[in-house]
Amino acid sequence: MTVFGAGGIGLYFAAVLGAAGHEVTVVGRESTVAAAGRAPLVLTRGGERLEVPGVAAVSAVSEIAEPPDLAVVSVKAWQVREAAAALAPVLGPRTVVLPLQNGVEASGELVEALGPGGVLGASCVVIAQRTEPWAVTCLGPDATLEIGPATADFDAALDPVVAALTEAGVGITRSEDISATLWRKLMLISSYGGVGALSRQPVGVTASCPQTRELVRAAMIEVLRVARARDVRLAEADVDRMMKVFEGFSPDTTSSMQRDLLAGRPSELEYQNGAVVRFGRETGVPTPIHETVYASQLPGELAARRESA
Repeated sequence: MTVFGAGGIGLYFAAVLGAAGHEVTVVGRESTVAAAGRAPLVLTRGGERLEVPGVAAVSAVSEIAEPPDLAVVSVKAWQVREAAAALAPVLGPRTVVLPLQNGVEASGELVEALGPGGVLGASCVVIAQRTEPWAVTCLGPDATLEIGPATADFDAALDPVVAALTEAGVGITRSEDISATLWRKLMLISSYGGVGALSRQPVGVTASCPQTRELVRAAMIEVLRVARARDVRLAEADVDRMMKVFEGFSPDTTSSMQRDLLAGRPSELEYQNGAVVRFGRETGVPTPIHETVYASQLPGELAARRESA
């Protein structure tokens, strides 16, 4: 199995798959490869530290000898096309490709680059933070995944991949409508993360303050209206459902986009609030809250990208 991307999510999936006895190779930066050469991958969860030996790390996909059964794409949303181009030479005709990005566009980009045969759509819920180049901490419960073929042309063997992820402790649900699943996740992450970025506060504050809690709900309703205008089958009950998820998060929870913006790092702003704004304009649906989040955070985002470049 191959994990492309050694951030928190990538290292988490590498660790749980490796701990379940699967052969895992992580594609990461030189610092990741160097750290992997010195010690086992470390996963901390529930206050317990687990060393996972045997997980390999490489800096180039060309170092992978055999096509993997599963390729986990765990880079940030704006890096998906680059990841697809890198992975294409080593994927086999039966490789299942699992994108773990927030937003609704990653699976379509992978289908465009790799073909539809093995690409899934997926909504992943886990809070995993990389603490060192070869160490990750899971804050809260283990990951849950809601998955489904990105297109009707999916023809890879999915059952063995589901079994492997289940053995690793990942909760799996098969979606009957992956488009609705992805938009439901976008409704959640862009709304609470966007309001968190505006207020610079964690969920414990934004969920308990009536004004910010209602702002999150109103932002979710904007996403609902945009999704419906795009013929995505979401209902008002989905807003209630996602609000319960938001309110059930640990009080210290922040979204990855919120953390990146606060730290001055490139973020997924364009693929979360920016996507809601973009799709809203295409369909003629007003999105004033997401417009405010996007416009207010864009200067910092552009500065972070210039600094990164």
